[in-house]
Amino acid sequence: MRFEAAEWAVVPLSTPSAADPAITGAKAAHPARAAEEELPVLPGFVLVPATRTRSALTGDEALRGAWRTLAGEDGREPLVVRSSSLHEDTENSSMAGRFDSVLDVRGWDDFVAAVRTVLSSVRRVRPLRPASQDLPDDGMAVLVQPMLTSAVGGVMFGADPIEGRTDRILVNVVRGGPDHLVDGSTRGARSRSRRLPSDPPPGGGRPVPDGATRQLFESGEGP
Repeated sequence: MRFEAAEWAVVPLSTPSAADPAITGAKAAHPARAAEEELPVLPGFVLVPATRTRSALTGDEALRGAWRTLAGEDGREPLVVRSSSLHEDTENSSMAGRFDSVLDVRGWDDFVAAVRTVLSSVRRVRPLRPASQDLPDDGMAVLVQPMLTSAVGGVMFGADPIEGRTDRILVNVVRGGPDHLVDGSTRGARSRSRRLPSDPPPGGGRPVPDGATRQLFESGEGP
């Protein structure tokens, strides 16, 4: 996909339209909904095709302004640029790891290049999508947030996707950022429900502290 700023709208995560997965994709809509509930969420914005929304600013000036808010006037603050396709993180299709993410993005030129990288990743995924879900804009949006240096990262499922159980939570964690977990290069320490990890992850390493995992389980026990 090509990238021309005039054809893309900037939707801040703090705006109501960001919480609509039909506009921003589920990956971006989830943190936007969490922010509406006053949960701690990193700031950010979503680039969506301008045809999806009439309430958001478009063009180079709007994009540069949103970028400066996160990256700083000198552009030195690192960002993460991720896909938020209408085809991923849905009830019927996760597409986990299918689209590109670009980490530690600094400077305007590298930011634009990262956006193009994410948009271009739809090309290799297109054959996996049902014809009935084909969209003129490929269904892609781009989520942009600050990049943090993580002590612990991972994925928490509100239902156990391995055993198909909805009565318990599953957490899979690694030391450092979650990118090595989600790209399949590392297997993390896995915990279900309230059972905390007692063994180190396969391949060595230390398990995540019990207290941190317990907090995750408690945070996921809502209705």
